[in-house]
Amino acid sequence: MASMTKVLLLRAPKEGSDQDPYKELFAESGLDETSFSPLSFEFFNLEKLYSHLIKPNDYAGLVFTSARTVQAVHNCLQEFSTFQEWKEGLQKDWATLPSYSVGTSTALAVRDLGLTPLGEESGSATNLVKVIKEGISPGCKPLLIPRGEMAREELTIGLQAAGICFEVDVVYQTICNPSLEESITKYFEAGEPDVIVFFSPSGVQFSADILKKVRPGNLKFVSIGPTTTSAMVEHGYKVAATSAKPNAQTLLKTILDITDKVS
Repeated sequence: MASMTKVLLLRAPKEGSDQDPYKELFAESGLDETSFSPLSFEFFNLEKLYSHLIKPNDYAGLVFTSARTVQAVHNCLQEFSTFQEWKEGLQKDWATLPSYSVGTSTALAVRDLGLTPLGEESGSATNLVKVIKEGISPGCKPLLIPRGEMAREELTIGLQAAGICFEVDVVYQTICNPSLEESITKYFEAGEPDVIVFFSPSGVQFSADILKKVRPGNLKFVSIGPTTTSAMVEHGYKVAATSAKPNAQTLLKTILDITDKVS
C-alpha cells in the first residue's frame, strides 16, 4: 500500500480546522498536511488608518493585498471603536464602494468585514490591477491601500501606470515567527515531507536558514505565485511547480500533478 504524501505548508493556518480550506481539502484528498507559519506580525500606524476609514467619502474604494491587511482594520476597530459600530455605520458606507482583494484567504477575511471582495481569482497584484481598471477611472478619488512594510510594488506601479490614484497606509511589519525553527526541527525529526510549499517571498526568506540546518533531501518545492517563485530561485531552490492561484484547489492540483497522485 502506497504511503500518504506528506506536505509541509509554510503558511499561517486559519484558526478553526472547520474553517481552513487547505486542511479540509488536503485531508479529503488523502494528503498528510502540516502547516507552520514562518511569519509573525507587528501592527502600527493604526490610528492613521482609522482616521482614513472614518472618511469613506474621500475614497474610491479599498484594496486588500493580504489577510493581514484586513486584520489591521479589525485591530483599528478594536482599538478606536467597536465592530458593532462598524456594522451599524461605516461598513454600510464602504459597502457602496468596491473592495478588491488577491486570493481566497484574503477574500474570506474581507467578507468577515461585511464587504464584498472583487478580484479574488486574479492570482497576483499585476492581474488585480486589470480588475481594478475595469471599475475605477483614472483621476478619480484615491483607493485606500493598507499594507505591510515589505509589500512589493507591482500593485502601486500598475495603478500609477493606469493613472489611478491611491493612498497607502503602512500598518504592519513582518518578522520571523520565533517558534519556527523549533517547529520545523521537530517535524523533520519525525520524517521528511514529500513536498514543501512556500506561500510568500518573506516566508522563503525567514525559513531558508532553518531548512538548511535540517538538510531536506529528495523532496519537491512548490510556490504560490510568480513572486514567491522568484524569491525561491534567488535563495537557490529548484522550484518543481508554481500554483497559478493562491487557493487550496489550485495548490492541491499542482501538488498532485508533480507527485503522480490521483485524488
